[in-house]
Amino acid sequence: MKTKHPILLQVFMWTLTVIFLMPIYWLFVSSVKSDREITQFPPTFWPKEFHWENFPLIWDRLDFTQTFWNSIFVTVSATILITIFATMAGYALSKKHIFGKNVLFMILVGTMTVPPPALLLPLYFIIIKLGMYDSLISLIIPFGVTVFGVFFMKQYIDDVPDELLEAARIDGCGEFRIFFQVVLPVIKPAITTLVIIEFVNNWNSFTMPLVLLQSEDKFTLPLKLAMLSSESVAIPWSQVLAANLLTIVPVVVLFIVLQRFFIKGIMDGAVKG
Repeated sequence: MKTKHPILLQVFMWTLTVIFLMPIYWLFVSSVKSDREITQFPPTFWPKEFHWENFPLIWDRLDFTQTFWNSIFVTVSATILITIFATMAGYALSKKHIFGKNVLFMILVGTMTVPPPALLLPLYFIIIKLGMYDSLISLIIPFGVTVFGVFFMKQYIDDVPDELLEAARIDGCGEFRIFFQVVLPVIKPAITTLVIIEFVNNWNSFTMPLVLLQSEDKFTLPLKLAMLSSESVAIPWSQVLAANLLTIVPVVVLFIVLQRFFIKGIMDGAVKG
């Protein structure tokens, strides 16, 4: 169906685009300003003088290479585990005959209403007892599956036709072959969507690294950025913003690479039912 006012629609869409891109633009121009120019009023919308040295300064100050790879290791590992286990659990809850699976699913979904801070102390003591405290593993293994991931994949797999699976069984396919060669290709958009969501969640995680890490050489980027903002009275805003700009690069790259599948997954989920 064609709109009666295409020009108005384009103006509206361009307005939304400018609004959503403005924080990114402001982050970029502020990262190459001086601290004095950032805090002056009225603000300048374009740097009077470019201070590209903010980037090498913050790179050395944060030991950015080590901190960046800490974040990459934790985020990628946790995202891979979440995707694997959530997809398998979603398939089992959706297509397998398990006694009491509906009750189990309701209990799992019910746990999503529990505020995360309520689980922080029990989880802390469990990780201490398992000897994982102050290690990157403590940010991976305990968070290798999420209820949201299971719920998301289960709802998507529900729409995979049972006839497709029965036809594969008639052809002699085992359960693992059905899962990997029949189900996974069909739900690829949902997997991509889950990967992006969980990657962003783990990349931006701050509370758990703050509680579970003690050694500075194991800190992740959000934790290092928070320390930078609190280690001196005069906060070096130009360097903080330069670090933030470097921090969002992996997320932006991931979205650009996977955006086609992400949008397809969102649109397919919107028209289901």
